Amino acid sequence: MINLSYKFDQNSCSLELLGMPDVSNGDSPDTIGIVSSWTLKIIGSSLLEGEKEHLDNLMQAVFLYSRAYISGIRKSFISNNKIVTISPLGVNHKLLLKSTKKDVSPLEIILDDSELSDLTRCLDLLRYDIRFNVNWNIHSEKPYSKKYIYSNSYKSRINLNVFYSFFIFIFSCSLLLLIPIKKEIDPIDRNNNSHNQTNQINLLS
Repeated sequence: MINLSYKFDQNSCSLELLGMPDVSNGDSPDTIGIVSSWTLKIIGSSLLEGEKEHLDNLMQAVFLYSRAYISGIRKSFISNNKIVTISPLGVNHKLLLKSTKKDVSPLEIILDDSELSDLTRCLDLLRYDIRFNVNWNIHSEKPYSKKYIYSNSYKSRINLNVFYSFFIFIFSCSLLLLIPIKKEIDPIDRNNNSHNQTNQINLLS
């Protein structure tokens, strides 16, 4: 049986797949139709490896997250089997991978923008590589509507926060106007009252 190995390299990532042609599907000798294993090396993190199911889940989460991030949407995405989660972490991105084996702690990898770009590029090159005749279990990509982008973008949330702050300020000022203020005695009236009292004293004297 022919064993094949293909590798995809970017600056901070290296993805390698091992497999063989699917003879029953009529694959050519240099085509991988059955993925036996894969390894992913991201600079500064542990070596990742697994089966096709794990790679499917990684591709699902990363593609959805990267596509949203490019559109200005910062939100978490979880793969179908909840094996892979990727979410915003400040200016970076947190990739959380859960093992399907028991008693194995989840692996957490922090990516900056360039590392996320390299990872997405590696997976994208794999998806469209003609040397693979594999049905990847990933979501179909549909364009975001302008309404969806605006309602979920980070900038729109900032604008809403400004609006809410302004509304609270106006509301607070309105309440202050309703508080009753103790009316002070007019200085002229006070002088008149003093003058009248003096006249009364004089009359009594």
